[in-house]
Amino acid sequence: MSIWLFWSTAAVLAMGTVWYLVAPLRAAGNRLVASGLLVGFPLLAVLFYLALGRPDLPDAPLAARLAGPVENLPPDAVRARLEAELRARPNDAQGWRLLARLRQGVGDHAKAADAWQRLIALGEDDTQVDTEALTGLAVALIEQDGGVVSLAAFELLERVRAVAPENLQAGFWYAIALRQQGAKEEARAAFIALRSGLPDGLPLAAMLEREIEALNIEP
Repeated sequence: MSIWLFWSTAAVLAMGTVWYLVAPLRAAGNRLVASGLLVGFPLLAVLFYLALGRPDLPDAPLAARLAGPVENLPPDAVRARLEAELRARPNDAQGWRLLARLRQGVGDHAKAADAWQRLIALGEDDTQVDTEALTGLAVALIEQDGGVVSLAAFELLERVRAVAPENLQAGFWYAIALRQQGAKEEARAAFIALRSGLPDGLPLAAMLEREIEALNIEP
C-alpha cells in the first residue's frame, strides 16, 4: 500500500469515527471539546495532503509549490492554502473532500455545503454512491437551519439509507427528522434500531437511550 493510500484511508476512518464520537458531546453542550476534535482530525488529513500532494497526478507534490512549512500554519492558513490549490485544480475530488471536512469541522457549514456539492458533482458518473458526501451535505444543511432537517436534507439522508442502512450518522438525523415531522412511532423505531446495533457504555448509546426515553414520555 502506498503512503498516500494509507493516509487517505486512515483519514476517512478517523473522520467517520470522530463524527460519531462528538455527537453526544455536542448534544450535551460540550461544543468546545467537540469542535476541537472535529477540527483536529480533518486538519491532520489536510496537512498530509498538502505535504504529499497527489502521486497519481502529473503535478509536483504540493509542498514544493507552496511557500513555507505547511505543518507550522494555523488552521485558517491551511484552509486558505487548500482553497488556493483547488482553484488551480478544481477537479481534484480528494481535495474537495478534505476541504469539506475541514470547513465542516470549523463550523463553516455554508461553505462546507458548497464543497460537498462540488464533490458530489465530480462523482456524478460514478456507479458507487458517495455516502460520506451525501451525509456531509445533509448535515451541513441541517446545521445551517439550526438543527431542523429540511426536505432537501431529508431526501439526502434517504439516499444514504437506501444504500447504507448501517450509516449511524445518517440514521441518527433520519430519526431526528421523523421526530420533527411528528412521526413519533417511526422515530422511536429508528432510534431503537440504532441503539440495538451499539454496545453498552458508548456515549452515543446513552444519547440514543435518552432520545428513546423522551419519546416514550411524550403524549
